[in-house]
Amino acid sequence: MTVPSRLVLFASSYAPLLALFAILDSFGPGWPTLLCASAAVVSVVALVLVWTLAGRSAASWLTLATSRNHDKDVMAFFVSYVVPFAAAQDAHPRTRIALATFAVIIAALYVRSAIFYTHPLLLLAGYHIYEATTDTEVPVILITRRRYLRQRETLWTTRIGPSVHRERRRRG
Repeated sequence: MTVPSRLVLFASSYAPLLALFAILDSFGPGWPTLLCASAAVVSVVALVLVWTLAGRSAASWLTLATSRNHDKDVMAFFVSYVVPFAAAQDAHPRTRIALATFAVIIAALYVRSAIFYTHPLLLLAGYHIYEATTDTEVPVILITRRRYLRQRETLWTTRIGPSVHRERRRRG
């Protein structure tokens, strides 16, 4: 997955927060509210596009020896909403600068650590995250719509990042 795709995934992971900022006029009425609402909508549309394109990449069989659900990682990421949400209520310019700095740091960590699979909108859309080990003992992250995975499962997947796979339906 390219850096621009990861940035789209990062921005869209904060779309619910941006929508809340818009609803509450957190940065003031007028253009700040419109900017937050627009960024939320555009990032979600971009997410759908990136996720669709990523799912159309070449696929192959992936055999898992073990798997553990990691949806809780999404909830831990969601907690990072608390700081910006609380800080946005303070209108002081230094608070806004601190909030922007926080957003840049979180974005850099998100993109560099390749945790794009930790995404609240994907969980809302019905995707689940599994930490798994292949039959050749390679650790992987699997993103799937399945709520439960058996141990010793073979899946048709697309590789969307280093050691990150997305299950897809096999056609034909």
